[in-house]
Amino acid sequence: MTAQISRLDRQVVLLETGSTQVVRNMAADQLGDLAKQHPEDTLSLLSRVYPFLMARKWETRTTTARAVGGIVSHSPAWDPNEDDDDDDDDDEKEQDNEDKKSTSESAVDIPGESAKVKLENEIRLKLEEVDNTQEWKSLEDDSKLLSLADWNLHEVLKFGKPLLASSIDEFPGATVDLVGSKMPKLEHTGPSDEYLPTMSQDQVAELAKSEPDGGLLETSKKSARMMAMAKRKRKIQAKTTTKKPVDISQSSISRTLMAQDDSSQSPTPSPTMLNNPKLEVTEQTDSRRIMVESMVIPIMEKHDNVAGLVWQFQGIYELLLENLISDAWETRHAAALGLREIIKKHAKSVARIKGKSKRENDRRNRRALEDLATRLLTVFALDRFGDFVYDTVVAPVRESVAQTMAALLLHLDDDLSIQIFGALEQLVLQDPKLISLPHKIWEATHGGLLGIRYFVGIKTEFLFQNDLLENVVNIVLYGLKEHNDDVQSVAAAILAPIAVEFVKLETNTIDLVLSTIWNLLTHLEDDLSSSVGSVMDLLAKLCEQREVLDVLKSKALAYPQEWSFKSLVPKLYPFLRHSITNVRKAVLNLLKAFLSIQDDFVKHWINGKVFRLIFQNILLEQNPQVLELSFDVYTSMLKEYKTKNPDKTLDHLFGRHLAPILHLLITPIGEHGKSYNMELQYILKPSPHYQLISERKRNTHADLKSDIPPPVNSERVNIDAPMIAGDVTLLGTEVIFNTRVTGAKALGITLSMFQESTLKSFFSNVLLDCLKLPYATPRMLVAIIISELCSNLTEQSDHPDRDDLINFISENFGPVFIGNLTDPLTLPVFRELVPSLKALRTQCQSLLTTFADVGMLSPQRLPQLAIIVQGEAEAGSEAFGIETAEKTYGETSDKLFRHLSNSHKILAKKPIEDAKHRVLQAIESAKEAKRSRICNVLANYASATLLFSGLPSKLNPFIRSLMDSIKEENYEILQKRSGDAILNLVVELVKQGKGNVANKIVKNLCGFLCVDTSEVPEFALNSNYGDHILTLVREQSALAFQDDSNAQKAAHEAHIKRQGALYTLSEFLLRLGSKVLELVPQVKHIIFDPLERVSDKDGGQPSDSKSGQEVVDAMGVLRALVVYMSKDVQNSEVLPRLPYLVKYLRSDLPVFRYSAARAFADLANTLPIQVLPFIIQKALPLMSNPSSVTDRQGATELVYHLALCMGSNILPYVIFLIVPLLGRMSDSDQDIRTLATSTFASIIKLVPLEAGIPDPEGLPQELMEGREKERDFIQQMMDPSKAKPFHCPVAIKATLRKYQQDGVNWLAFLNQYHLHGILCDDMGLGKTLQTICIIASDQYLRNEEYEKTKAIESRPLPSLIVCPPSLTGHWEQEFEQYSPFLKVVVFAGGPSTRYPLRDKLGEADIVVTSYDVARNDIDIVTQYDYNYCVLDEGHIIKNAQSKLAKAVKLVRANHRLILTGTPIQNNVVELWSLFDFLMPGFLGTEKMFHERFAKPVAASKNSKTSSKEQEAGALALEALHKQVLPFMLRRLKEEVLSDLPPKIIQDYYCELSDLQKQLYKDFAKKQKTTVEQDIENVAEVDNKQHIFQALQYMRKLCNHPSLVVSKNHPQWLQVQSYLKQTGLSLHDVAHAPKLGALRNLLLECGIGAQDAEKSSKLSLPSTDSVISQHRALIFCQLKDMLDMVENDLFKKHMPSVTYMRLDGSVESRDRQAVVRKFNEDPSIDCLLLTTKVGGLGLNLTGADTVIFIEHDWNPMNDLQAMDRAHRLGQKKVVNVYRIITRGTLEEKIMGLQKFKMNIASTVINQQNSGLASMDTHQLLDLFDTDNVPSQEKESKEGKMDEIVNESGLSGKAKEAVGELTELWDTKQYDEEYNLDNFIKTLR
Repeated sequence: MTAQISRLDRQVVLLETGSTQVVRNMAADQLGDLAKQHPEDTLSLLSRVYPFLMARKWETRTTTARAVGGIVSHSPAWDPNEDDDDDDDDDEKEQDNEDKKSTSESAVDIPGESAKVKLENEIRLKLEEVDNTQEWKSLEDDSKLLSLADWNLHEVLKFGKPLLASSIDEFPGATVDLVGSKMPKLEHTGPSDEYLPTMSQDQVAELAKSEPDGGLLETSKKSARMMAMAKRKRKIQAKTTTKKPVDISQSSISRTLMAQDDSSQSPTPSPTMLNNPKLEVTEQTDSRRIMVESMVIPIMEKHDNVAGLVWQFQGIYELLLENLISDAWETRHAAALGLREIIKKHAKSVARIKGKSKRENDRRNRRALEDLATRLLTVFALDRFGDFVYDTVVAPVRESVAQTMAALLLHLDDDLSIQIFGALEQLVLQDPKLISLPHKIWEATHGGLLGIRYFVGIKTEFLFQNDLLENVVNIVLYGLKEHNDDVQSVAAAILAPIAVEFVKLETNTIDLVLSTIWNLLTHLEDDLSSSVGSVMDLLAKLCEQREVLDVLKSKALAYPQEWSFKSLVPKLYPFLRHSITNVRKAVLNLLKAFLSIQDDFVKHWINGKVFRLIFQNILLEQNPQVLELSFDVYTSMLKEYKTKNPDKTLDHLFGRHLAPILHLLITPIGEHGKSYNMELQYILKPSPHYQLISERKRNTHADLKSDIPPPVNSERVNIDAPMIAGDVTLLGTEVIFNTRVTGAKALGITLSMFQESTLKSFFSNVLLDCLKLPYATPRMLVAIIISELCSNLTEQSDHPDRDDLINFISENFGPVFIGNLTDPLTLPVFRELVPSLKALRTQCQSLLTTFADVGMLSPQRLPQLAIIVQGEAEAGSEAFGIETAEKTYGETSDKLFRHLSNSHKILAKKPIEDAKHRVLQAIESAKEAKRSRICNVLANYASATLLFSGLPSKLNPFIRSLMDSIKEENYEILQKRSGDAILNLVVELVKQGKGNVANKIVKNLCGFLCVDTSEVPEFALNSNYGDHILTLVREQSALAFQDDSNAQKAAHEAHIKRQGALYTLSEFLLRLGSKVLELVPQVKHIIFDPLERVSDKDGGQPSDSKSGQEVVDAMGVLRALVVYMSKDVQNSEVLPRLPYLVKYLRSDLPVFRYSAARAFADLANTLPIQVLPFIIQKALPLMSNPSSVTDRQGATELVYHLALCMGSNILPYVIFLIVPLLGRMSDSDQDIRTLATSTFASIIKLVPLEAGIPDPEGLPQELMEGREKERDFIQQMMDPSKAKPFHCPVAIKATLRKYQQDGVNWLAFLNQYHLHGILCDDMGLGKTLQTICIIASDQYLRNEEYEKTKAIESRPLPSLIVCPPSLTGHWEQEFEQYSPFLKVVVFAGGPSTRYPLRDKLGEADIVVTSYDVARNDIDIVTQYDYNYCVLDEGHIIKNAQSKLAKAVKLVRANHRLILTGTPIQNNVVELWSLFDFLMPGFLGTEKMFHERFAKPVAASKNSKTSSKEQEAGALALEALHKQVLPFMLRRLKEEVLSDLPPKIIQDYYCELSDLQKQLYKDFAKKQKTTVEQDIENVAEVDNKQHIFQALQYMRKLCNHPSLVVSKNHPQWLQVQSYLKQTGLSLHDVAHAPKLGALRNLLLECGIGAQDAEKSSKLSLPSTDSVISQHRALIFCQLKDMLDMVENDLFKKHMPSVTYMRLDGSVESRDRQAVVRKFNEDPSIDCLLLTTKVGGLGLNLTGADTVIFIEHDWNPMNDLQAMDRAHRLGQKKVVNVYRIITRGTLEEKIMGLQKFKMNIASTVINQQNSGLASMDTHQLLDLFDTDNVPSQEKESKEGKMDEIVNESGLSGKAKEAVGELTELWDTKQYDEEYNLDNFIKTLR
């Protein structure tokens, strides 16, 4: 037995030890997948996972719950009555008896019996065994279950023991009172250890009995002795704690059933504990406690007797119920999580048992669910555990119990639901009349509210039907009035989802709720109170309702002091700058709700203070949504004020607020390295607590006169600190620009509502002065304020002084603005540029010092740089500037370099060049900063001037500065402002008849659109690619481009340019609508004219590259702008020109084809109904034009871009594209193939969605008809079972099973459409047979065709089978057996054997060769063309770089097939090579494949990746599977049970090795004569003996030469010299073909596949590597042979295989333990047995594959051994393989007639297989990347010192601190307890 940790244990341990949550979750999901792939192991998986569910760590528990959910979700819901037709018991019984009669007859193996029938019979027999026994009858008694009717809250609260964080025994120093006399009856003791279930009194008593001298309870000395023992043991094992799997298959029901066959068990042990007399003492980390833990009982055997009679999860269900009231909160929490997961799917299965009528079972189920509900309510009442996260309390137990309750409610009837609601209501209200306790218990209230919150979320409709809404509202009110913050929070959350329904209640109810809420908001002292968010949201939701506003209005009229909005709104001010974003949003939404009310009474609250606070909100808000919302609220307030007071202006409101607002607004925006703070005195605090800056901490104490210590304000968080400090590094400039520009807009709008006189003085005294400041920011903002003011004034036609004001602005600001615009040099150097100039000066200085330090120039020679830089306050004309730097970089440094001596020139050249490079970069960035600031200022000057002065006489400066802004402005908000200004300018120009200027502007903008070469290619560069497809060329160059930083910078600039132009042009087209072509004819010249001009001339060839570029640009602009064109323009101009695009699509120039394809794609996306039918009728036919490569290229490129651009919108038309694409996947042109396959790959994913879609409009009739034909084809492709039935035209000597016929249909379908595929059926399902069928049939059909037509295409061709060397004989034999009419040539063996066959290959029907021959003789193999090329075990070519893979890909064949039984292991990447053989290009080039699939998938497997990468990996995998799905067919044995016999026996032939052959021949020759003589004289005993020895010798030799070759062997010396020549040892696998064959078989079972590929580097084990798809029993006659399997094969070649041994050396009493471990741990791959030991009454149902390496003389012994795996309880079909050496006595033994007869009933040779159902998951598993799990380090034994932890403490102190660190992060709670997410999981 190997004592390694099994792989399953490693996988399970990851639930706890996974380094990140992502890894742990993946481990959990993989366990779920394992349960799906291996349903028979569900219980053993659960029992392994269960101990982790009870872990101390929160993450371990939630992750394990996830795993439990995954595991149970894959089990079907259990309903023992699903096959019953009616509820009549008597009929049922009679029926049963009849069935029993018939079963007893059929219990013998009948040849035709299928595996499914066999399972059903077993269940019947079991029922018969237990029926009528006393125990079975006692099951009917479910009177012990609790019921809601008896649940009394008063009793529970009064006598129930409160459930705290842990039990009192948990603390050190508590004595172990194992049998406490005061133990309450109801309670069970909590687990006294992290993971162990508790002991009940009976078990302690049991224990006492089992100890010979009274056990633990007698004296404390004993305990001391045991404790000392335990302590020693603990020291040894301290570091290797293992979690034992828990027996969960036991339930009270199954125990009762089993009591009869195991008298040692008491009938009702407590379910929390595993009951078994064998006990063992487990070490504890606390020396004062011991734990007595029982050994896990042999689950499977015992449970086997009742499996199928009770619900399989009944055991774990009862364990969890018991733990629900444990003392330790973790255990309660775990139990709630576990129950939640089980109840989600299996609530309806609880407590049902086989043999009861449906009615009776329904009643049992309802009682059990009611019992669960009652227990959950009890936990709500008694749980007191809360955990603090920041300053919020979370009650994990109550939250999880509420979720369990919600999952349960979905399955309960109305009657129970009403009772539960009543109970929850009692919990919340705790009515003193019913409950006479001194204090109300807030935790119970909280629990009740949580229950109701989930109740309301899940059963909203139910509340209305039963008029429970009033009750809910009362409960909410009660909750809101509680002083407890958490209770308030939950209460508010209950009402929010049903606000709309709530307002339909009476007004006084609404009134009550409103008063309560406002009250709450007023009294929230600390702004960090957790409930504020939910209360605020509730208020906003309510205020959207008309009814609520009516109530508010009536209250305001009645009590104006408290209830007028004037006094209500200020209560909200503090929340405006709350630290939680959602609260800030909620307040603004609330104000918005108030503003939207049509009544005036609501608006009295609008005053200067609110305006100023909201304006500050705009300036301080970093979150873009809240910023926009603040702006909305601000402008709405302005409008409301204006409409309410039409005669008033805003002056008196804003009087004292205007200056501070402006001061804050024009605070300069710094650059990196220098920030400018806002001046604090101008900020108005929204609440007294609002802390501005905590700089002056140290002198606060000095000022305080009183002796009361100052309040600790440190927990007040001011989220605005970085914004107030103007911290550019932290926020980034864009955030600050957005707030300032928005603020300036707001101020401009505000000013437009002022009086004329105020405005004039404000302008002349304040704003004009701002333009004199040395900064750029104020200049830009003043211009924006003026723009907004002017545009608002122009809109107000009724403004009395409008024109006067605009003139005033024009006179004052015009000269400054226009002056700066005409000569930008008049602008000063802005103070914001100082940091970049200083950095530049530093670089220049360092360049100069390099001359002195490295070039050894005397410092006197170096010129001095000015210390002051331009822009500083004291800068004069000599200050350092960019010009100085340029001079230093050029002239000065050249001059200095010339002065260096020659030797120094060489030395200093490199350092100087480096320094110069740094100076150059600094110059660039300084210029960039300067340009950007000037651009900001001038563009806004220009747009403001155009607004107040109209069109100026000199347009150039204006257009230049605006266009510069569109070209270079980095901040979108400013770029769009310039775009709007240009737009207004163009419209104005057109009005005034200056169309030529407008045309010029539009032409330039269109030019900007084309600068981005990733969108619009360059004609000259790309016109010389000849007959390539430009899309592919560009994709390849894009990969190279990623690394080029200069290119990336240029691309970024082009992108900005394009973005600006696109915005401007789109607005322009939208504004001018259908008149655009008349008003600005340039549009037509740019977009439409070039298309016609070139395509008519010279057959589409442009005369020069300029006109070529115009065409490309035209298509590029058309693509970008077609979306924004009006319907008229689209219909009259765009659609009529589609035929021109088709001409370009057929052009010889790739660049035209590319542009036309992209233009078509975008047009189709915008106008699908008009464009797609045109494409389908006019462009698609080009794809199949055999005479023109360019037509095919253009059309393929078009389809590629269509798919790319339209995404899922192409769905209705996708059907038309598939077949043309398939045709091009085998085109002669490499580019077309590549593009077609990758397009096909992206489209094929959409096909499954296509069927459910309505017909697209506007498709002509003939297309609709064509679509049906295509659909038919696609259905066959997507669903192999839909493939047309195919009848083999030749007589195959075998009867095909249904799924095999399906497989042949699918292969025929691939054949018909010239597709290629992978047949990856499970082993033993007859892949060989299916392949032979299709090859033989196709051969026959081709010959027939050739007879008729004599066409070269259908000439007879051989088919090629390439397989592993050990299988060549196997294939030959299969062909002989099934299709003897085919001529087979085996081109394998040594060179001498092969040489004479080389010319015969062409004449054969079938050529069978092995992979190594194919690799070495590839030139011979490729001399011929083949019809089929089949790679058996084709995953061998998974490495595309190997010689073998390259060789095989050279074979020319009409049809290519890969057969493989293993899930394709290890790595997504391997798939590429297989498909490169089948359909080159289908998965793109290897490089593209890596980028698209392999990299993201590999990244997502890495434990350190972000959730985004995880998602990308999952999506890539999903995409890949959808893509390859149609070309793969995999059926598992489980899926085709009904088609299979219970066991399938196959002979697996192998050839003797050279050494064996030699020895065998010699021996046979020598012995033959002696044996002949002996046979004649049989009478003599010795002769018999001698014959027997001779046969024994030959048998041993067949197994392994080392079994016979020893020193006294006559040929010992020859053998030694042979070994020397070959350089092999006698034990080499090469000499023992049986071991090679065994290895092949195991690999085919998916066992040891990791060893086949050692290259995996990733650390996460995938599901494949934990539980192999199959598990094997390996039988030998001789123990020596088992040793060879173990040492020569497993240890040397397959180290990853986990195995156990069971032979004579294992003592008989331990054998059962081996069997049990093998059955229970599904990750142990193999069990090695000798036929003698393994054949004896053991029950090895864990395995489904049996391999005989040797065979017994007596076939019955072998049969018995086979039946080890094929016993009752085996749910899989068993495959039996017999490894036989061909041409030896073994073959003859096996061929003996006697043998055949004996087992005829069970042998159905080789015709076997599995049904076609391919769901994505199973295929996913085929390609799951697989990585060897990191070995858990086995801990070294050593003495255990007191370990000091990171806190530096040890002992008690360490324990205490350790407890504290267990608090966790709030995110975990948010995710776990998010109501919406949870409800989604239930739906």
